[in-house]
Amino acid sequence: MNLTISLIGCKNVGKSTLFNSLIKKKKSLVLKKYKKGLTRDRQKSFFLLDNKVINIIDTAGFFTPKNKFEKEIFLQIILAIKESDIIFFIVNAKNGFTDLNQEICRFLKKKNKKIVLIINKIDQIQNFDFLNEFYNFGIKEIYKISAINLKDIKFLKKKILILIKKNKKLKLKFNKKYVKQDKKKIKVSIIGRPNSGKSTLINFLMKDQKRLITSNISGTTRDTVLVSTIYNNIEYKFFDTLGIRKKSKIKSIIEKNFVIKSIKTLKKVDLSILVLDASEKIISNQDLVLSNLIFKNKCSMIILINKWDLLTKSEKIDFKKTFYFRFRFIKNIEYKFVSFLYTKNIRFIVLKLIKKIYFSTIKKYNSSLLTKILYEAVNKQKPACSLKKNRAKLKYAHSGGINPPIIIIHGNKLNDLSNSYKKYLSNFFTSKLNIFSTPIFLQFKNSKNPFSKKK
Repeated sequence: MNLTISLIGCKNVGKSTLFNSLIKKKKSLVLKKYKKGLTRDRQKSFFLLDNKVINIIDTAGFFTPKNKFEKEIFLQIILAIKESDIIFFIVNAKNGFTDLNQEICRFLKKKNKKIVLIINKIDQIQNFDFLNEFYNFGIKEIYKISAINLKDIKFLKKKILILIKKNKKLKLKFNKKYVKQDKKKIKVSIIGRPNSGKSTLINFLMKDQKRLITSNISGTTRDTVLVSTIYNNIEYKFFDTLGIRKKSKIKSIIEKNFVIKSIKTLKKVDLSILVLDASEKIISNQDLVLSNLIFKNKCSMIILINKWDLLTKSEKIDFKKTFYFRFRFIKNIEYKFVSFLYTKNIRFIVLKLIKKIYFSTIKKYNSSLLTKILYEAVNKQKPACSLKKNRAKLKYAHSGGINPPIIIIHGNKLNDLSNSYKKYLSNFFTSKLNIFSTPIFLQFKNSKNPFSKKK
């Protein structure tokens, strides 16, 4: 295992800003206007120090839990502390020596971990004298930084390196050099409406029921959380996203920013899992909007209908009829009626399905096969004549890319092809190539006339 650092502190001290600065990515969402309580689940990543990997965990703001849901959030903080070798106890320079910070310090000292005090936001104060109050915590290692300032981050990394080399226990975990993994990686986003069971699914896929916070409260997940698991020498990376509601129902700027981030993940992934809630007994328009959003981002899709155990036999029959009708526009769609809580081997079922679809999207097809399918499609149904009584002529096809599959078709007068005929060709290729739940993108190129420049 690599050395692990967790970021602990109360709300609005800059934990997520420091996390992003260290990993050099905007992984944890930070908003200037709405600062407090944005992080809930543990965010994990890593950064390199002396060409060696250091794992880092961002956590929610420290607080005293009062109800079951808050206890679930607080549990994520405790789990982060257990995993870590070094705790970065982060405080806000502007707030000074507070009672809550004292409470956090006492709590951390009981955990028998190496604690480093990080005094953040020193760029926002003028009088440095009162910073001496922080020495009352009794922590030896104290660093003053501004998480936004990259110069301070370089200074912090140097100090961490010195700290590790002085401590034999920490040094033992800091001996693995960074080596790029040769494992095949499949990136998957989990998308759906609020409270459909996305986080529950990821917990089962990770074989860790405490990895993400789950509850009956709608909108439990806020920020996009990246987790990964290895199965049969393939690394599956899962993005758990915020439940996406209708635009008209999104009034909070915080929710709007999280939704934007969730949608952006569709551009990064190889495949998306759309989670539907069977207990609602309907397929909503929002479910169709989300499926369309996935395909618009050129992404393969699996549909998992969750909470299937909550329906009676007659309700299941009615739901299936509705489902088949509303998703009739997607060819060769892969779907499963399941219960994330009670379906046996749910991890094996889902990972096997992901692997099957992913490898179908990266398969390469030679030009002779694609041209043969093209001729077969044209012979079965020729394109209609245009108003000028001209008929488009399709000559040959070849591959233009994978994941998603792109097929380039060459011919004459291809601008005259109707959208319905292009859709027919797309469906024909999908069926013949046996591609599952993946949009095929067709590109049409008109052949140049060699005599066009001659008089």
